[in-house]
Amino acid sequence: MGARVRKGDTQEIRRLNRRAILEHLRQGPLTRAELSRRTGLAKSAISRLVDELLQEGLLEEGAFTSPPLGRPGTLLHLRPRARFALGAELGVEGTVLLALDWRGEVLWAREWRHDPHAGPEERLDRLRQEVLPRATGALGLGFTLPGVVGDRLLLAPNLGWRDLDLRPLLSGFPLAVAMENDAKASALSEVFFHGEANLAYVVLSTGLGVGVVAEGRLLRGANGAAGELGHWLGPGERACACGRVGCLETALGLGTLLAHHQALGGRAEDLEALLHLARQGDPLALQALAHLGEALGRFLANLAVAYDPALVVVGGKAAEFFPFLEASLRRSLEAHAFVEAHRALPVRPSVYGHLAPAVGGASLFLARFLELGGLWAESPRRNGGRYEEVAFGDRRGLGA
Repeated sequence: MGARVRKGDTQEIRRLNRRAILEHLRQGPLTRAELSRRTGLAKSAISRLVDELLQEGLLEEGAFTSPPLGRPGTLLHLRPRARFALGAELGVEGTVLLALDWRGEVLWAREWRHDPHAGPEERLDRLRQEVLPRATGALGLGFTLPGVVGDRLLLAPNLGWRDLDLRPLLSGFPLAVAMENDAKASALSEVFFHGEANLAYVVLSTGLGVGVVAEGRLLRGANGAAGELGHWLGPGERACACGRVGCLETALGLGTLLAHHQALGGRAEDLEALLHLARQGDPLALQALAHLGEALGRFLANLAVAYDPALVVVGGKAAEFFPFLEASLRRSLEAHAFVEAHRALPVRPSVYGHLAPAVGGASLFLARFLELGGLWAESPRRNGGRYEEVAFGDRRGLGA
């Protein structure tokens, strides 16, 4: 469903009308006449706003239509790559940086590894150096972390970071910066690109995190810790990076998958090698992955009881292993489901694979841009300063 136009002051009405046009065009190309019918706006208003969006480079005109009745019309499209944002994931073993356009296309991606014990200063300085030559024209940089994120980073156990105000480290970035939990940002990107209103997004890599969207709203909790299900306590006896014993991610994390494969006699030394072996049909690799799929299915049965999602998306490195997890996961979920509907709960991998958390970071800015009808840009007082709403075709805008 497209955006509904509400009453308000002139600028608010203009913003909402532009948003309605852009949201309808996100579903596919339309003529001006079709936009008028779908939005309920007068043809003159549609024509004026479309001309604005064309001048700002957000739309482009395509082929002519030949309807059985009435005049031919020109199809309007969202212009590919017209606006983009940068997204980054600060993971345990490495960082991903990418550019994402407003239609969801990854324009480029860079990845680098670092010492797992590297602190926030070192990691953010390297990220800043990578961003500097690539920031021109970007709406902003959204970066994600595997931890509890509020106004500050409260806790990221697998990074060893606790109670950090990262804002002073962001002052040298040449564009607006926002940070978010990796699973929550990934869940928001699913809402933005696919319109899912009730979903759980499971990020499974070194750790385990979940972002939950219920009736279109992201669940955050009082401290931003909602969804940290990797730290549910279970019967296990392994020490967790958070300092407790028996956290669920000690059984489901991909480090445990690799260790199990090696305990079976497997020869993979890292996850990439394990994935390669699985693709070749190696029986020990497939056995370890089937074991993880069964455990993940039980976890999803519990998750379904807690949140009752309409869809589960699996992201993080586990998305690349999903073809080898799916069969045992599905059998386990069907066997342990609490209500009949959960037996057939749709579960799919993220289309972005291990890039998904960085895509989620970029979508923080892309979603805001669309929400404001393309009338928003960051003011010069970045990273904590106020936002300034201007057309991107204005002299002050990023599209100048």
